[in-house]
Amino acid sequence: MKAKPEDIVRRFHASTDQFRLILLCGPNVTRCQALVEELVQPLAQSAERVDMTISDLSDSPARLNDEANSASLFGDKRYIILRLNSGEAVRATNAIETLLAGPSGGDPVFVIAPGMGDKTALAKSISAAPDALIATCYETTPEQAAAAIQTMAKTEGLRLSREMAQEIAALTSNDLVLARLEVEKIALYLDASPDDPKTPESDILLLLGAENDEEDISLLIHAALNGDAVRLAQEIAASRAQGISEIGLIRIMLRHLTKLAELRSKVDKGGNIDSVAGHPSVFFKDRKHFKRQLHIWSSQHIGRLIDRILRLEIALKSSNQPDQVLLEDELLLIARKAARSR
Repeated sequence: MKAKPEDIVRRFHASTDQFRLILLCGPNVTRCQALVEELVQPLAQSAERVDMTISDLSDSPARLNDEANSASLFGDKRYIILRLNSGEAVRATNAIETLLAGPSGGDPVFVIAPGMGDKTALAKSISAAPDALIATCYETTPEQAAAAIQTMAKTEGLRLSREMAQEIAALTSNDLVLARLEVEKIALYLDASPDDPKTPESDILLLLGAENDEEDISLLIHAALNGDAVRLAQEIAASRAQGISEIGLIRIMLRHLTKLAELRSKVDKGGNIDSVAGHPSVFFKDRKHFKRQLHIWSSQHIGRLIDRILRLEIALKSSNQPDQVLLEDELLLIARKAARSR
């Protein structure tokens, strides 16, 4: 069944046993990811999480259905998250259709498929299935972002004006995942809660530096992907002093890598790197970095890198090591790989 992105969480939580498959698709990668996190939140507290990628299904399309109908080691409830990079949904069609054709019941499967359209044969199959939900995440408009930011601010105990919500939307490029991080940061700074709501002053964003945070994060990402280990070490030292959001960095990096993968596919089809990187959709300050990275990273390596960053996010949520250490180690590994490929 089709669902709107703003309704899919409510519909699933209202009847979790009814749905065996929930798929998020469309061009808005971070919105797909954010919705899956909301969908699995009640399950994550007690159920076992199983992460899968297209490589797990390449040799055995039936494996997804087998995993969904297999008991955990201790017989506990489980849920499965299948992450598909852009273009991989077609390769997962047999696995998903096998799941839908199997007996009802089993553990729920959540599929993140950014780039997949809602007019494909797979999307139509999911839409027709009574025990499946599919939502298409389009790019968020400034108006939608501002409205959503005001709603999330209310749950954090913030009385946020429409103007401030619009400002947060602009600073985070309408990315609701990053916007939530900003709202949570403001609520923490003001010690706000639903029982003790606070009204932020108009200069709070200048004080907490949302725009500078993203700029600092971009410098870290470019240094790593460019293979500039010296610059990366400098940026890491600066980030330690200033403090950054590790999850925020991951969101921005995934957004950057998705764009890099899109540009790389154009190069693979015969496009000139200078022309591709100079496209109006690429911010002028980033063009020199994209040129360099398109020379360094192949489509295959970008896909693997996206998978590594997604796995890093999982590790940040489950590891006993400090988040900053895990993140810095990964960035240094990426920089060394890029330096060897230059």
